Amino acid sequence: MSWEAVARKDFQDAVRSRWLWVLSALSIAVFAGAAIGQLYLGGGQQTPQQSQGLLQGFLFFLKQGTAILIPLTAIVVAYASITRERESGTMKLLLSLPHSRDDVVIGKVLGRSAVVALPVLVGFFVAFLALIPQASGVNFLVYIEFALLTALLGVVFVGISVGVSAGAKSNQQAIVGAGGLFGAFWFLWNFFVSGVSRAVTDVFSVSAATQYQLELTLKLLNPIQSYKTLVDSLFMSDLQARVQMFSMLFGVIPNPQAGEALGPELSPLFSDPMVLLFLLVWLVVPVGVGIIWFREADL
Repeated sequence: MSWEAVARKDFQDAVRSRWLWVLSALSIAVFAGAAIGQLYLGGGQQTPQQSQGLLQGFLFFLKQGTAILIPLTAIVVAYASITRERESGTMKLLLSLPHSRDDVVIGKVLGRSAVVALPVLVGFFVAFLALIPQASGVNFLVYIEFALLTALLGVVFVGISVGVSAGAKSNQQAIVGAGGLFGAFWFLWNFFVSGVSRAVTDVFSVSAATQYQLELTLKLLNPIQSYKTLVDSLFMSDLQARVQMFSMLFGVIPNPQAGEALGPELSPLFSDPMVLLFLLVWLVVPVGVGIIWFREADL
C-alpha cells in the first residue's frame, strides 16, 4: 500500500534528523529519572505491599507530567508534517509519485506516531529496569498498561496535529491550531464544562445526579482527562476513577457529592472501554477531517 511507503520514509527521515534519538534520550531521562527518584524516596528493601504502593505513587506522580509532556512532544513532532512540505514545494513531488492525498495523510500519521510512541516505550522500559530491584511482588501488568496508555496519548495528539496540519495553509496556522487545542484542553476545558453545566441546570432544573453525569460526559470529551482517568482505573474501580475527576488539587481533595451522584454503580456509558472510545475519537475524527480538507487543498 502506498501509505506504507509514506510512513516508512517519514520514520526514516526522523531517524536521519536525530528526532528519534533526541526523544528517546528525553524519555529515558524523564521516566528513568522519576523511577530512580521514587526509589530513593522509598528507602530500602520493600515488602510486596510497599512495592505496589511504590509503583502506584510512581505512576500517579508520572501521570501528571506525561499528560503535559507527551501531547506537547507529539505536537512539536507532527504539527508541520503536511504544511512544511507544502511550503517547501516537496508535496507536489511527493504526490507525483503513486501516492494519493489520503495516502500522504495516513502515512504521516503512522510515521510520526512511531516517532513519538517508540521513544516513550523505550523510556518506560529503562524505567522498568530501574524499578526491578525494589519491585518484588509488583503487578507489572499495571505498569505495561500505563506505558501503552501513555504511548496511545502521544499517538492521539499526533493524529490531532497531522489533521490540523492537513487543513492548514502554513506552519504558523498549524502550530496555532494544534497548540490552541492543547491549551483549550489544559486550561479552558473545565471552565467550559462548568459553564455548560450551570446553563443546563438553570434552564432545565436537572437533578444533581444528572448534572454530574453531564459534567462527566463533557470531561471525558477531553482526551487528556480521558487518559488520566484511565490511568487511575489501573489502581481503583471505574467508579472511583470517574469520581476522582471531580476532586481538587490533582486528586488530593475528594468530592463526596460526586461519589453520591454517580454511585453506587457506574453507568456503562462511563466504563473504561467507553472512555477508551472517547480517547480514540480524537485520533480518528481529526485525521478524517484533515483528509477531507487536504483532498480539496490548493497546493
